[in-house]
Amino acid sequence: MKCSHPIVGALTAFSLGGCLSTTRIDAEDNRAFLPSVSGSVNLTESKESPSQPQNGHALEFEAFRARGSDSQSLAAGQSPVILNNTTFSAPQQLRNDFDFRFASASWRWRKFFGGRSLGLETFAGLGYSWLDLTVSSPTQQASQNFSTLGPQGGAGLIWRLHPGTTLQARIAGFVSAREGVNRAVRGEVFLVKALGENVTVRAGYAGWEAKGHDLLAISDFRLRFSGPALGLEFDFGM
Repeated sequence: MKCSHPIVGALTAFSLGGCLSTTRIDAEDNRAFLPSVSGSVNLTESKESPSQPQNGHALEFEAFRARGSDSQSLAAGQSPVILNNTTFSAPQQLRNDFDFRFASASWRWRKFFGGRSLGLETFAGLGYSWLDLTVSSPTQQASQNFSTLGPQGGAGLIWRLHPGTTLQARIAGFVSAREGVNRAVRGEVFLVKALGENVTVRAGYAGWEAKGHDLLAISDFRLRFSGPALGLEFDFGM
């Protein structure tokens, strides 16, 4: 059961006859492909090439995209799924498709310890999400687009395997007060290889959870997706 803010709720109640009860849209796809492109500008002077992880501060930018789908069963007696003024009543089988994109800009700090083989990083900044969500049944289909802006940040570990190659792991989160994806968390592990002074390639595995909750006049949603991840990064120094 979802009730909006009292003022908004009064208007919603007038058109919908009270608080809106819906079933959450759920989709989980563990066979997604997660490509990304990123860039960084190191703000600390160093004799090392920009593509080598190093101590200090940097500006970091990243863009990411994932597509996925899943089926969802509405059992008899369940509340309906509602998306973009379309009501999917129980009982029936639904298909949920999503196209999720995320871009971020961060201030990053890194510090290496233990003979510079192990490093810690933290980062924080702004994130922007786009989501195209589609729900379909044998007789109906509805789509809705969302975009949200909010703070994002996280932390990670870096392990130098040998010159030009590192193993990197990160966990990060995103929040927003706008309608759409207002909570997201991700975890990722990458093997990172420098291809030159300014270019690195990343290959590994990543998992995301993106949620929209307390949404007005539509169902909440939870999207979980994971799979192989491939990224290209461009690094520059001062």
